[in-house]
Amino acid sequence: MYASAKSSPLADAFRQIRPGLLAAGGLSIFINLLVFVSPLYTMQIYDRVLTSRNGMTLLLLSLIALALFISYAALEHYRSRVLVQTGMQFDHLLSGEAFETALGRSLATSSSHHVQLLRDVDTLREVLSGGVITSLMDVPWTPIFLAMCFLLHPMIGLVALTGAVVILALAFLNERVTKAPLVAAMSKNLHALDRLTSSLRNAEAIRALGMGPAVRASWAVTHGQALVEGARAGERGGSLLAISKFLRMALQVAIMGVGAYLAIQQEISGGVLFAASLIMGRALAPVEAAVSQWKALVAARTSFSRLDNALRDRVTERPPMRLPPLKGEISVEAATVLVPGSQMPAISEVSFQLAPGEVVAVVGQSGSGKSSLARALVGAWPLARGCVRIDGNDIRHFDANFLGRSLGYLPQDVELFAGTVRDNIARFREDASDEAVVEAAHLASAHAMIQRLPKGYDTVIGDNGAGLSGGQRQRIGLARALFNKPVLVVLDEPNANLDGDGDRALANAIQELRKQRMTIVIINHRPNLLAAVDKIIFMHEGRVGRIGTREEMLPALLGQTVAPMRREPRVVTEHQHRVESHHFAGAAPRNLHTPNPARPAHATRQ
Repeated sequence: MYASAKSSPLADAFRQIRPGLLAAGGLSIFINLLVFVSPLYTMQIYDRVLTSRNGMTLLLLSLIALALFISYAALEHYRSRVLVQTGMQFDHLLSGEAFETALGRSLATSSSHHVQLLRDVDTLREVLSGGVITSLMDVPWTPIFLAMCFLLHPMIGLVALTGAVVILALAFLNERVTKAPLVAAMSKNLHALDRLTSSLRNAEAIRALGMGPAVRASWAVTHGQALVEGARAGERGGSLLAISKFLRMALQVAIMGVGAYLAIQQEISGGVLFAASLIMGRALAPVEAAVSQWKALVAARTSFSRLDNALRDRVTERPPMRLPPLKGEISVEAATVLVPGSQMPAISEVSFQLAPGEVVAVVGQSGSGKSSLARALVGAWPLARGCVRIDGNDIRHFDANFLGRSLGYLPQDVELFAGTVRDNIARFREDASDEAVVEAAHLASAHAMIQRLPKGYDTVIGDNGAGLSGGQRQRIGLARALFNKPVLVVLDEPNANLDGDGDRALANAIQELRKQRMTIVIINHRPNLLAAVDKIIFMHEGRVGRIGTREEMLPALLGQTVAPMRREPRVVTEHQHRVESHHFAGAAPRNLHTPNPARPAHATRQ
């Protein structure tokens, strides 16, 4: 009911830019009226000046025509500016919605196809700002110019009307024969772009493994199909455009021939002959422009339809109510997550609870669903069934931006963005204070490391953290996760690229976060962080195998007696680190998939 009451964002955008389009249309009226200056001037020259041989008349007519031509150029200039500003307003109104829609769809289906929505906005903006819209604004004047040809002489009007009908028929034929290959070419180009983007993301592996020729061949197949479809549309459109130009020149000759015959028969004057030629040319110009720009019109219509459907789907989502600040009580209830773009469950029927300030480690073999659980906790992957609650509220009931500012997330593959270190830690928020950025770096034990960079917090890094080591990227990513003191922090393999000093700094950071009552979820393969957790969740084949306290779970994981947890960070020697890592990596968990009557009630098996 809510969705039906709210109109399409695309329709709203066009409603808001309507004043600009109306202003441009009003200017078009005067621009097209001034088109008659040239035919009238020609008629006066041939019918009055040449017969009277009056130089003053010629001078005055020329000065009047010059002034009107200057007015024509000024109006064209202002119309162009109005349309450019209208296009920019259109982009401003829709680019944000299109970005949010593309972002949401990318979370559901991992693909670069959703970038096309932003290109659709660009396509419509270019149509609104360029020559296509001016041609469309001039098309309604074609019947008026044809009527003027009939006023000059019925035969002249008949020739002009015949030419306009034939060229218009060619425009519709052009649409029919080029639409299908143009749409197919755009679709193939999207697939080719998707393959290319994926390949460039893995350029190092492609080069190192000698996969370049094979990957290039795979991309070339899709790219070649797009070229074939595009060439087919281009050939058909080019042939019709050539026929249109031929007809245009033939009509020019026909109008001159008919006019000369009528002049010989003394039915019209010589001035009318040339004026008719000019008026007919102006009458057919918008139709010819539509034929030559038909490809852009088809692309605009396709973009309009695709963008409208995508934005209508987004508008069905009612804006969530703003909820009070969070405390960090987490409840996962029978959560099931599907792998984006498939029906295969990544995790299934996962349930557990976390108290505010509790630290939990999620362990398990590769492919057991640990990272999928992390994405579900922060709302990066939508749930197919069940729910994740924070302070009793389903995360789907939160505004996505409010929820994101209240959470911290360090993904397994840390992605930093082009900008300064400060920008990345502050999540590119313009309202971020320097104090909050430095505080987040201190919490992540990254402040000293950042100070050693060439320009400290103002050090510029490239896309994906270019110029930084893996450990530096990970620690800056951790600082970004901790920015603005989130209530829930999810760390996916936070020590994957850290050395011994980095491990100790991370352990200290976790202890500091515990003191600040932040709820922490750590996805972990290595045992050195397990000493700092309160609870351990063992994942197996997408389900919870067992949940227990650190004292209950570590003996099963490490096969040894574990001392009670110490709240202070412990110092791990390099020898102990190597021994524990070797033991944890090689030992298979014991009795983690079978019921254990001795387990406490809160460690239920899912």
